[in-house]
Amino acid sequence: MSEAAEKPQILVVDDSKVIRRAAVKMLGTDYEIHEAVDGLDAWQQLQQNETISVVFTDMQMPEMDGMELLSNIRSSENERLAALPVIMITGVGDTETAKQKVFDAGATDFIAKPFESIDLLSRAKSYARLNRKVVELEKKTGHDKLTGLYSVASYEEQGVKAMSFAIRHKLNLTNVYLEIENFQDVYLAHGKNIAQQIIIAVGKRLNDVMRTEDVAARIGVAKYAVLLPLTSDANAKIVISRIRESINKLVFNTGRDKIRVAMAAGLAALNTEEELSFAELMEQSDAALQKALQRTTGEKVASFYESEEVEEPAPEITEEDIKLAFQHILNGEYYQVPDYMLHQVAERLTPFLDYVANQTDTGLTGTNNSRY
Repeated sequence: MSEAAEKPQILVVDDSKVIRRAAVKMLGTDYEIHEAVDGLDAWQQLQQNETISVVFTDMQMPEMDGMELLSNIRSSENERLAALPVIMITGVGDTETAKQKVFDAGATDFIAKPFESIDLLSRAKSYARLNRKVVELEKKTGHDKLTGLYSVASYEEQGVKAMSFAIRHKLNLTNVYLEIENFQDVYLAHGKNIAQQIIIAVGKRLNDVMRTEDVAARIGVAKYAVLLPLTSDANAKIVISRIRESINKLVFNTGRDKIRVAMAAGLAALNTEEELSFAELMEQSDAALQKALQRTTGEKVASFYESEEVEEPAPEITEEDIKLAFQHILNGEYYQVPDYMLHQVAERLTPFLDYVANQTDTGLTGTNNSRY
């Protein structure tokens, strides 16, 4: 593991490049720093990166300010994200009333501009350590609190063991990632309570349709993983079809609307001919899932090793090819003309056929025929 990967990760959110650069200079030695130009940028990064330990954010920003970002974090259906330490960076013009309002909304701490290195370092150290303890506690429990499925850490532990066994005995093993399509839209339209009901119901349905030997986990907000021992790529698609069919039947009644969910799936099967870690197999599954989510038609299921259908360009047609095709036609050997040439040959014949039709219309063809 690299030195950078071992460092706690911190997100600095400020529309001022000067402030962000100052934070990087002060914290960069001991922490891996991520930068966001506003709350919207930060929110997107937080949803994609679950390893961020602490957030430092300015209060006043365009697009999405610090208050809105804090609200999104604290109301997140992802329990770990909702508990993330958030330190507000306050400006000279921020009143005590404004600071109290943000504190009441769930800010973990404050730091005032202009800040010193010791201010950032002390808070980064304290809250990164606190967040690490929370993560370690989650690992010890081994299960996702909301669904009862395995946690990410426990799933990886089970996966490493299963993969080692499969490689040693030359057995099949397939890892599957599943995600509820357009879940963010459902959350925004119907709120946290409905979103959590859907997450719980999908987790329960997933647990119900699994085989005894399968392992399932919740690995993201609306993202799940299933490990299928003794299962090839082809057989995994059958299992996925059964899972998706069962989950897609779920209907959630909000009182005003009826919500149906659909699952996209990406799978990666163990290839015993290449050296691969379980972490890499998970990365392959995620790549396949992203490919499935991007599809606009057909079933949203993709395999890491499946090749996309690419239409090969037709061979270049020369004048010699056209002459040979005409010779085949004159000889009555129409079937000898390749399919990819039919359109061009027909185009070459079109002027002649138009000429023949025109001669027929004017009666000239009939006049010529009267000579015989």
